Amino acid sequence: MRKLAFPLALLIAGAIQGCASGPQFFGHTDKTSCHEPGSDEWWAEKALLPPGQRQKCKKGKIWPASPRSTEPKQPYAHIYHSQHYWPLPYVCQDRQAVRDMIDMQVSLGWQEETTIYNRHFDANTNMLTRAGELHLERIVYVVPQERRAVYVQSTHNSEMDAVRLEIVNTAFSALSVGDTHIPITIRECQEQSRAALEVQAINSMYNSTIPSPRLSSAGAASGAAGAGTTSP
Repeated sequence: MRKLAFPLALLIAGAIQGCASGPQFFGHTDKTSCHEPGSDEWWAEKALLPPGQRQKCKKGKIWPASPRSTEPKQPYAHIYHSQHYWPLPYVCQDRQAVRDMIDMQVSLGWQEETTIYNRHFDANTNMLTRAGELHLERIVYVVPQERRAVYVQSTHNSEMDAVRLEIVNTAFSALSVGDTHIPITIRECQEQSRAALEVQAINSMYNSTIPSPRLSSAGAASGAAGAGTTSP
């Protein structure tokens, strides 16, 4: 028992020292660092090590099979810190990835809302139709300042694109916007919606094919209002 007492004391002392200044024993230096183990520089360097299991090659196989870091292991104090604050910092990266995707979708949505499409131009004169003028006014006066930009759908013809840009710039100058500058650029895109006149024509044809008897919109509204009251 006495012969085992001294080696056991050395082992305990080495473990205590390892907890204080990383995995080391007496006279052992950290071969993965150029700093003195336990120094402030050494701790600052080890603090940059990623948490989690390390990937190693054992008997010709990679363990674990999924990708893992091959950096040196963290000190015990940093392992405790990583486990105590899990799932940080990885959950922050996941959240930021979701935010970036949502921001991209929002930006593309506003780009669709601020685009002047082919349907906003007259097919013969290439001038803005009344719908195109109203759409331009909405972009200038209603769209939030940080999203305010004008895109013109490309015709895949450089001369025609230049003509349309000039027409939109002229219409923009006619609006009383003061010194406000809004970028107007050509955009390669496709129309994802219908013109208002086309939608109105489809709706009119649909209404004309409703079989008799039919309820008018005014009658339906009055019936809905009367359904909310009880007769005495």
